[in-house]
Amino acid sequence: MQIRLKEKIGNPDLFTGRKNELAYFLNWIDRIKREISMSTAILSRRKTGKTALLQRLYNIIFNENDRVIPFYFEIRETDQWIIEFGTEFLLTFICQYLAFKTRKYEYLSYSKNDFARVSEAVKAEKLGYLADLIRDARVAIKDDHPGSLWNIARKAPRMAAQYYDDRIVQIIDEFQFINRFIFRDKACKNRIGNLAGSYLGTAEYKNAPLLVAGRWVGWLSQDLHRMLPGRFQFHYLENIPEYEAFEMILKYSHLEDISVSEETVPLIAGLAEGNPFYISSLFRSKYPKKDLTTEKGLLETLEFETLHKEGGIRGIWTEYMGYAIKESNDVHAKRIVLYLSKHRQREVSRDELKDKLGIEMTDSQLEEKLKILVGADIIEQGRGNFYYRGVPDNIFDKVFRGIYADEIELSDPGVIKNEYRSLVRELRKKSERIQGEYSHYKGKFAEYLIIDNLRYRAYRNQEFFRNMMNNLPDDFEFSEYKTVWSYSASPVHQREIQIDIFARTGENDYSLIGEVKNRKAKFSVKEAGKFVKKAEELMKLENVGKAVLFVFSVNGFFKNTLDYMEKHGIAWASDPRWLESGRQGGV
Repeated sequence: MQIRLKEKIGNPDLFTGRKNELAYFLNWIDRIKREISMSTAILSRRKTGKTALLQRLYNIIFNENDRVIPFYFEIRETDQWIIEFGTEFLLTFICQYLAFKTRKYEYLSYSKNDFARVSEAVKAEKLGYLADLIRDARVAIKDDHPGSLWNIARKAPRMAAQYYDDRIVQIIDEFQFINRFIFRDKACKNRIGNLAGSYLGTAEYKNAPLLVAGRWVGWLSQDLHRMLPGRFQFHYLENIPEYEAFEMILKYSHLEDISVSEETVPLIAGLAEGNPFYISSLFRSKYPKKDLTTEKGLLETLEFETLHKEGGIRGIWTEYMGYAIKESNDVHAKRIVLYLSKHRQREVSRDELKDKLGIEMTDSQLEEKLKILVGADIIEQGRGNFYYRGVPDNIFDKVFRGIYADEIELSDPGVIKNEYRSLVRELRKKSERIQGEYSHYKGKFAEYLIIDNLRYRAYRNQEFFRNMMNNLPDDFEFSEYKTVWSYSASPVHQREIQIDIFARTGENDYSLIGEVKNRKAKFSVKEAGKFVKKAEELMKLENVGKAVLFVFSVNGFFKNTLDYMEKHGIAWASDPRWLESGRQGGV
């Protein structure tokens, strides 16, 4: 898939999982064609991958080129004059619309404040209605009518959809900033605190529905309920499930070139509780003695990330906590968060907070303080407006205590470290069960070990690795592959295709397409037939002209399976040396 909108995640291969969410939203987008999808807001705690999901959806839709036109806009966290904001919004939409309709991708890089250049492009493509929008916007700016400019910009996607009989999905990231960083005046002194409300009618149209998200989910939720009641469905984005966390860890291990081990993969997944940000932070940690192949090294890295002043996880949470506590302007804020964090397994009433913490203020005053903490996502709303609870996040709890506990009560950093060790003991018992009962995890780990050898060792040790493989073509050589990874067909493909290993080369060399089985049973001829069909479909989808199919089965093959594979030119292996890592310490 071509990446037309540059994704913040960086290397596109870093995007992992979210299979259920992609399937849900691709179906939602497909329903836009029939004008039956309602505007939707993604609600989730920060750093769970909302932006990565939105940007990947944009690129999938753009590549699919199937009537629904994607428009992506991020509202920046900086003070902006409504004239500049409206201009950027309008021209961003027009450039993305032009690029989609003409497939001329250079339009995506056009400056979003250059009316003249965008006007020339619209004129060249003979899109008169868009030219009218630009003309009207320039008149509004000249006549100093900022409200008119914003109305033109805001309505542009759905009006263009109506005029050209198109369908458009408006993907707006950081939507909550629309009420906080847009100003009526150029000096940015007069904030427009209710700009989200301008979407009250626009959000109802089904030919260009909105898909919005934001990192301050408390703010976003409050704004939507208060200013846009009944206009949005809500989709709650949770942490990734365990099997996707395993996949993410192993993928980051390869792409970041940082080793993990079979022992530590489930521990990382468990300690991170499926939070993508926590997982990536461990791999990118500045800890000088970082070692993710042992339990000791993993714990030391996590302690650095959450307790040291240079820890990335600590830094992110410090930013958000500092803002919330400053906004609440209350000496009790830290004590409230600490109390709720200590009791985060249950809901706590306002009366209990007042009683246990000795807070002397009215219910309405306390409620206002608590709303700010909820809006900043460092506590959560319970039943109605009367109950609250701590964030169900072990790492957040420890970061908060590490920063603020000494201001509230005497604390010992060793206590937090011991809690991490206790949690690891519990996770170790669970991981032993996983490894003992679930062949899926063992199979996944075998895939990544073989991928590791194909990436780092096979092309350097041709004879050694060819001798561990049977039925290879006489002219076969391992290559320094362009990419080596497990393969899943695009979610828009008519059926799911999952290939364990796809090692891609240039046109003149052999790519490798592999199936991996790390289990007690032998590999059957029925399985071989299914694998061939999947591999053939992959070759069509990815335009692979020259490839070798291979199967690794740790417990071997039935005799008729070997006959089938020899007849069909499929290579095979069962040599356990394929499951030895080429890097010291693990994957």
